[in-house]
Amino acid sequence: MSRWEADGRGRLERAALALYGERGFDNTTVAEIAQRAGVTERTFFRHFADKREVLFPPEGALQLQELLVGTVATAPASLAPIDAVAAGLEAVGAPLQERR
Repeated sequence: MSRWEADGRGRLERAALALYGERGFDNTTVAEIAQRAGVTERTFFRHFADKREVLFPPEGALQLQELLVGTVATAPASLAPIDAVAAGLEAVGAPLQERR
């Protein structure tokens, strides 16, 4: 393993998501994620506080909130409020679905 590899964060994300899909979140360790990504555990912790943060990065929560609020706020006035909220939730879910 070399000292520096390009796209370490991206490789860690891909490795974690693959392992979560194969083994489940609870049965996946940081060591396994790092090994699959070809980095050390120390490198994992440079990018993430814990394995949960791979799925729910702190900066992502604000982006999802803005997407939800923006989608609801720009919904046509003729749309029922519940349908506007549903559209917002679909918009928020789309990027999460892409990560599956």
